[in-house]
Amino acid sequence: MAHPSATHRLIPARKRWGQHFLASSETAERIVEAARLSFDETVVEVGPGEGALTRLARERAKRLLAIEIDPARARLLASEFGGDPRVRVVLGDALDRKYRAWLDDVGWRGPAVLLGNLPYNVATPILLAALEEPETITRAVATIQREVARRFVAPPGDEAYGYLSIRAAAFATARILFDLPPGAFRPRPKVTSTVVELVPRAPDPTAAAARDRALSLASLGFRARRKTLANALSPAAPRAIWEDALARIGRSPRARAEDLSLEDYVALAEASLGAAP
Repeated sequence: MAHPSATHRLIPARKRWGQHFLASSETAERIVEAARLSFDETVVEVGPGEGALTRLARERAKRLLAIEIDPARARLLASEFGGDPRVRVVLGDALDRKYRAWLDDVGWRGPAVLLGNLPYNVATPILLAALEEPETITRAVATIQREVARRFVAPPGDEAYGYLSIRAAAFATARILFDLPPGAFRPRPKVTSTVVELVPRAPDPTAAAARDRALSLASLGFRARRKTLANALSPAAPRAIWEDALARIGRSPRARAEDLSLEDYVALAEASLGAAP
């Protein structure tokens, strides 16, 4: 009988799902080691593909739920792991529902660790969805495009800093673990990949309104990042109001969206409260 991974390789990668599979067991081992799994944890793996991470993670965790969008690979994985009560393989798009709902469907409860070699084209929404479910996802360790990873962790002033940086900071702490060259995958992508770790922040209902208003301002500001922030925010309130609010938080009236941190946006939201919707 063919080795499970060899059987998977008979199925060509599909561009529509952005499939790039891990080319070596050593790379898979490195990623799973970085996830620091323990035997009392549940793992939710998004995009198991050929099962390289799945085979290793199931030996280091209490149980593993694998969500695979590719019907052919989902069938192979289900066949391979069907006799293991610690593993569930489900067919579907991870973005179709909350992670809690995926776990509920197989009769499991969180919290869980999110693990995945994620397709580049949907990595950002998959991770942002995880960050917004801190009760379900305790941390995420994922392989994504290096440029996107930099945006997740970038501080103010960094060329990669943008709205994604602020949104990630609002919901989690993020750090880059290591890079992987194109040769670590099959087929080879045209870009370098990065393994990132994201740890969602504990929910704080008292701060949620201020956070959401700050994110709304940041989103509006970065949509017109070539303008001064006061001008970029003028659809929400007159420019003079924003210039005054910026001065009150110790920022230049000429500041641009990328000059402010998450804390600055929270302060700006408070300083302008009542002056704009």
